[in-house]
Amino acid sequence: MPETEDNAPKPSGTPLKDLLTTKEAAALTGHPATTLMAFRNRRNNTKYKSAGPDYVKIGTAVFYERSVIEAYNANRAGA
Repeated sequence: MPETEDNAPKPSGTPLKDLLTTKEAAALTGHPATTLMAFRNRRNNTKYKSAGPDYVKIGTAVFYERSVIEAYNANRAGA
C-alpha cells in the first residue's frame, strides 16, 4: 500500500534549537559525556532500561531534548 499524507510520519514537534549534543547534555547534567554514552549502551540490557536520560537519534547522531534533561535533573534532585 503506498504511503499517503495521512499515514506519513509526523514530526515530534521538538524544535531543533531544543536538541542538545551529548557534550551539551553532559554539561547540564554534570555527567561526563562518556557516562551518557555508557547509559545509552546499557539501555539495550533490560536490567538498565531506565539508565540515564532519554535520547533521540537522527541518522547516527545522538541528541537529547532540553526538556528531558531538565526533567532528568529535577528527578535526580528529588524535586
